[in-house]
Amino acid sequence: MGIISRAIHVGRSHVNSVVTWASNPQKRLRLLIQDMEETLVKARSSAITSITEKKELERRVAKLNADVADWQSKAETAVQRGRDDLATEALQAKARNVSMLATLEAQLESVLRSLAHQSQDMQGLQMKLQEAKARERAMRTLQRSATTRLWLRRKTYDQRIDAAMSQLGEVEGLLDELEGRVEVYDIGRASEVNAALNRLAIESQASAELQEIKEKLGGQTALSYAKS
Repeated sequence: MGIISRAIHVGRSHVNSVVTWASNPQKRLRLLIQDMEETLVKARSSAITSITEKKELERRVAKLNADVADWQSKAETAVQRGRDDLATEALQAKARNVSMLATLEAQLESVLRSLAHQSQDMQGLQMKLQEAKARERAMRTLQRSATTRLWLRRKTYDQRIDAAMSQLGEVEGLLDELEGRVEVYDIGRASEVNAALNRLAIESQASAELQEIKEKLGGQTALSYAKS
C-alpha cells in the first residue's frame, strides 16, 4: 500500500470522528495534519529500511560480478593448461553465480522502484501537509479576527456604554449651562466696572471744570480790586 493510499485509509478510519466534530473544522484539520505527520514518519522509517536493503544488494551484486569475472578467468586458465575438468568446474561455479546475480539484480530493481514510488508519494504527502498547515494557520487567523470583531460589536452595541455616553451628554449639557452662567456673571461685572469708570471720568472732568471756573472767577475778582 502506497503512502497516499495509507493516508487515505487513515482518513477513512476517522469518518465517524469527522461527523462528530462537524461543528469544529479546526479540530478536524488538526487531526488530519497529525495523521499525515504520522504517516510521513512511518514512510521515512520504511524508506531508511529500503535504502539499507538497496546498499546491501548493491554490495552483493558487485561481489557476484567480481566472482563471475574471477571464475571466467580461472576457466580460461584451466583450458590453457589442458585441464578441461577444472575449466568445467569453474564454468559451473560461474553459472551458479550468474544465476544468483540475476536474482539479486531483480531484487535490487524492485527495491529501486519501491524507493522511487516512496519518494514520489512522500513528496506528494509533504505538499498536502504543507497546504493543510497553511489552511490551519489561515483558519486560526480568521478565528482570532472573528473573535475580535465579535467582541468589538458587543462593546459597540453594549447598552451600558450607550447609557454611559448618554450620561456624559447630560454632564456636558450641565457644564455648558455653568459656563453660560459664568459668562453672564462676567458680563455683569464688566458692566459694573465700566459704569464705575465712567462715573470717575465724569467726576474728574467736573472737578477739573470747577477748578477752571474758580480760577477764572478768582482772576476777575483780583482785577476788580486793583481798579478800585
